[in-house]
Amino acid sequence: METKYTIINQNRYLPDGRCLFRIVAKRDFGNIKKGTFGGFIENSHNLSQTGNCWVGEKASVYGFARVSKDAIVRGQAVVKDRVIVTDNAVVEGCTLLDQHVFVGGHAYIGNSTYLSGTATIIDHARLYCYGFHSRSGKTLMPNVNGLVRIKDFAFLEGRVSIRDHAVLAGHCKIIGGVRIHENAWIGDEAEIRGRVLISGTAHVIQKACICDRSIITGNALIAGQTVLGGKSLVTCNAIVRIDGQIDDKIFSGDEYVTSKNGWLNISNHRHPAFGERRLNATA
Repeated sequence: METKYTIINQNRYLPDGRCLFRIVAKRDFGNIKKGTFGGFIENSHNLSQTGNCWVGEKASVYGFARVSKDAIVRGQAVVKDRVIVTDNAVVEGCTLLDQHVFVGGHAYIGNSTYLSGTATIIDHARLYCYGFHSRSGKTLMPNVNGLVRIKDFAFLEGRVSIRDHAVLAGHCKIIGGVRIHENAWIGDEAEIRGRVLISGTAHVIQKACICDRSIITGNALIAGQTVLGGKSLVTCNAIVRIDGQIDDKIFSGDEYVTSKNGWLNISNHRHPAFGERRLNATA
């Protein structure tokens, strides 16, 4: 089968001295026409000669990174090291993907999202993140790092920090300066926004919404249509499953928090119920 692109002698040099070469389409395929100038690759391993995959515009792919099947890398995106972009995935904007990241399915990566580690982004996940620097201002910090798995229809936007073994699934939305670390799980139609921290083995599921400066940690579970805001803290084995909003509350231990007719019912999931509180009253 005829190759779909050729490498020409238009070069781009990396800071470490390596040379990248521009590609040009040799035939029509996908939305690419014969003669279209593409981006830059280090060698033919970086872009498959089969399928409709393409490196376009000012994008760069190098190292052992590979773009295959019908995936597209374009804009000013940089894909390097051992990253794989495959299936129908699209990577564009000023994004940076390095180390062992895998992007597949119909995933979309845009804006200035920075993915690192061994993160996996699949299905219809969409990331519109913005890169940010360390407190010293010298180091660019990844939005997603570690063994993170982002799948289904998960949506991320803002200066988020997702790392370690965190999982984002379902139709969840992560917006703003949210931090999701360790073994946290966000799923279903949950929404996390503001400057929230979720860590430990905490789960936020169903239609729960965590916002403002709330912290969810330990083995906590937030479910139902709970809206938790302010500077709330849920930790240990606490479970919060209410229909309503509460702000600046602290739940810990084995507390099980539900609501009925505007009242909070706080029991212990290892012992009988021990109290009720008005939904918006001080806990």
